[in-house]
Amino acid sequence: MTEYRFETFSPALTDGAPDRRTDHYMQAVIAGFHGKRPTDERLVHRVENAITDGRKLTAVYADRAPSHALSAEIPVATFAHFEKRMNVGGGRLVPAHLITWITVRPTHRRRGLLRSLMTSDLTQAKADGYPFAALTATEGGIYTRFGFGTATWFTEVEVDTSPGFALASEADRRVEMCPASALEELAPAIYARFLQASPGAMERQQLYTDVAAGSVDPRTDDEDRSVRAALHYDESGEPDGYVSYRFHGETYYTGTVELLDFVAVSDAAYSALWAFLGAVDLVNTVKFGYAAQNSPLPWLLTDPRRAKTVGQHDGVWLRMLDVVAALEARPWEVPGELVIKVIDPMHLAEGTYRITADGTDAEVERVSASVPVDLELGVSELGSIYLGGADPVILARAGRIIQHTEGAALRARSMFALERAPYSPNDF
Repeated sequence: MTEYRFETFSPALTDGAPDRRTDHYMQAVIAGFHGKRPTDERLVHRVENAITDGRKLTAVYADRAPSHALSAEIPVATFAHFEKRMNVGGGRLVPAHLITWITVRPTHRRRGLLRSLMTSDLTQAKADGYPFAALTATEGGIYTRFGFGTATWFTEVEVDTSPGFALASEADRRVEMCPASALEELAPAIYARFLQASPGAMERQQLYTDVAAGSVDPRTDDEDRSVRAALHYDESGEPDGYVSYRFHGETYYTGTVELLDFVAVSDAAYSALWAFLGAVDLVNTVKFGYAAQNSPLPWLLTDPRRAKTVGQHDGVWLRMLDVVAALEARPWEVPGELVIKVIDPMHLAEGTYRITADGTDAEVERVSASVPVDLELGVSELGSIYLGGADPVILARAGRIIQHTEGAALRARSMFALERAPYSPNDF
């Protein structure tokens, strides 16, 4: 029987190259996501970004490897975690325990490795005081059993910008093109302002700046010299939005623009940047894979049919660890009282909780199981409604939430709503 060894460590560089353990870990991660091995330079850059993000790596090693197989020094499973802040509404930024780089080699599945990794990590994250954990999923059917629920969504849109494209209201003209490389400095500052304005937004990794600025093409790991960029300026002349994009198409007169990044702090920036995109010559279609699920884009256009949703995807998945801390961290704009019973098979967040909201904040207390309950739900469903993204009424209709008090799901919909629908325009 194969024996396994678990090790947690920080990524490291020695003499300008990944140390042996980090190199082997990255080999396993890249293979797990079907990537090609990067050049030495790009591998160093990936490790530098992991160090900047403060990632902690967990590797699982088999005790032996037969002849001609991959070395036993290369992990058969990987896992990583790090910390970033999330906007939970009202500009309140809360530290979140982020999970990423989960892989299990096909030859070592069905052996409990993922469950061991996840159980150990979530238990430690709770002990460390995190109110919730978060991840973005490559496969949608894996993480509900660990208590994660989808909390944000994004859409793929295709916008017809052929002649006749027009906005319903005139946008300001405070947009200028800039070298894509300027975003190396500007994008983090602009995104920091966006983070304060958008519930569900998460602090970003360095990779997003690299892609927006054209210094890394995620398809090849090389510099992307085709990237173009534009900035929107607020009334004081400060950049408050940007778009990064590249042209692709077989011919220049039937071209498509693909957006790499689109960040708008204000509604004026959002509108003006779309007006700019609609004015790019020799382009008939603009594609954006990370638009907000409830964006104002169709309402900007005189012909809303020009903005077509061609796909919808889950974004951030949340896993409650400390229900009291998580619920008290977010704002509560609608006053009311609600008693919820949370079911958690991993026993990290289960219990009965009374939420008493005053229109600004809420007092949340754990109460006796004998207290009458309004709603009963799983910990994954609590993660889904936490930012107001999932509708408790719909979840009740689907049998995911049980109403013990008539109208309780409708009351929860109102109480859990935030100032706008949650949106996080990135993975991690």
